[in-house]
Amino acid sequence: MNNIFKLDDPGKMTVFGRSAVTGEGTALFWTGSAVEFNIKASELHIEIECGYDERELMADILLDGERSQKLILENGTRKYTIFKGMDPAKTINVRVLRDTQCMPDDRQSYILLKSIETDGSLLEPNRYDLNIEFIGDSITSGEGCGLLKRVEWAPVVFDAVESYSYKTADLLNARYDVMSQSGWGLYAAWDGDLTHVLPDLYEQVCGITKGEKSKSLGALDKYDFTRNEMDVVLINLGTNDSNALKTGKFDKDEFVKAFKKKGIEFLKTVRKNNGACNIIWAYGMLGDEMEPYIKEIIKEYIKETGDRRIEYLKLSDCKGKDLGARSHPTPAAHSKAAESIADFIRSLQVYMLR
Repeated sequence: MNNIFKLDDPGKMTVFGRSAVTGEGTALFWTGSAVEFNIKASELHIEIECGYDERELMADILLDGERSQKLILENGTRKYTIFKGMDPAKTINVRVLRDTQCMPDDRQSYILLKSIETDGSLLEPNRYDLNIEFIGDSITSGEGCGLLKRVEWAPVVFDAVESYSYKTADLLNARYDVMSQSGWGLYAAWDGDLTHVLPDLYEQVCGITKGEKSKSLGALDKYDFTRNEMDVVLINLGTNDSNALKTGKFDKDEFVKAFKKKGIEFLKTVRKNNGACNIIWAYGMLGDEMEPYIKEIIKEYIKETGDRRIEYLKLSDCKGKDLGARSHPTPAAHSKAAESIADFIRSLQVYMLR
């Protein structure tokens, strides 16, 4: 056991998410972000540095696509065992994935994959058919997919692997990025906060975190959209805006006008940074009150820009057995959504873009 590899070489690994690759390793900021590599070895250990205050961070270890561990990470730096006793003659696909969304109320909320120690060697990484970016709220973060019977807002009720974003990418053999935050919206958060909105952070790596370590790792840097050019950008926002409207804090007509203006501006920003992609606005898993306004956003955007590479996809409303923890979609409901999205992307013949 004397082979140590730094996790900072994109030629030997696949990076998922808006992750920062530096000489220290690969930093994971957003939910579902990950590092994946292929290896032949009998044992493997990984050195992980982690920083958080109140909301513990969790990581998933996937071997050949199956989850073998769900780790609660310790603050500071520690070496974790990924596997032992494997056949060194057989290739193993390893993915180390951030299961917990970024927690903006914590001073720090980062995972840094520093290096691996093994008795084996790294092989060529997997190749993927397309790149997809998912932008959303708690649904996209997998809230309610963890412990299905709990009501607390805690990291254990989240599960990135059970989210429709992970499952859609898996169905399409896609490399993916996820930008999502529970409670946040397009124009307003669930409680009416107009500053907790994803569009304002879209051009940064991870502007939601403010910790000094995260800053030093590049979280607040301008994101390089040429690093992984997207074939599809899927937006799933509107659910928390609907909740904000129900708080009674806003005049409905003024809110809807501002919501539509924000949506049109956001679509223009997405297109500016993703010139060749198809944009899909998928919505409806937890109510469809904002659907008419989302459709108007798309219609007005097309009228203003002439850009017709944008589609609306209505997702099935989750009720009854499709609702789990905290009245959020269950893993089964996420699977249904993933099937619908994957079929829709296939119908657009996105594969023909490459």
